[in-house]
Amino acid sequence: MFCFGTYVIGQLNLDIVVTNDIAMRMLTDINDYYKKKKIIFISNREFGHSVDPKVYQLVNSKTIIGIAIVGKSQEQKVQATTEQSLYNGPFGYFNHIDSAIEWAKSFTIDSHTLSAG
Repeated sequence: MFCFGTYVIGQLNLDIVVTNDIAMRMLTDINDYYKKKKIIFISNREFGHSVDPKVYQLVNSKTIIGIAIVGKSQEQKVQATTEQSLYNGPFGYFNHIDSAIEWAKSFTIDSHTLSAG
């Protein structure tokens, strides 16, 4: 994971499936680093990893207030559509990491909220 001011880029190796165990480790690291700060999570799927949809039950949408998926294949786009239905918050699919970062930066922060701006 790569941590920035208001967003995190998660990137795993080829053919990894993000299970509850992997997701819990990632979410724990995010919580330890950001505490209660609201952030956007960017899942860079450039290397083809996938996510078990059950992990969305672990995501606290009060702290991870938006999710971006970066991928290029039709299969990744279909997977992202499935994942979007499991997450209650802003969600985007992007072909390039730069576009996802710009989307994440479009959220403005004040002491109580993070919202699209």
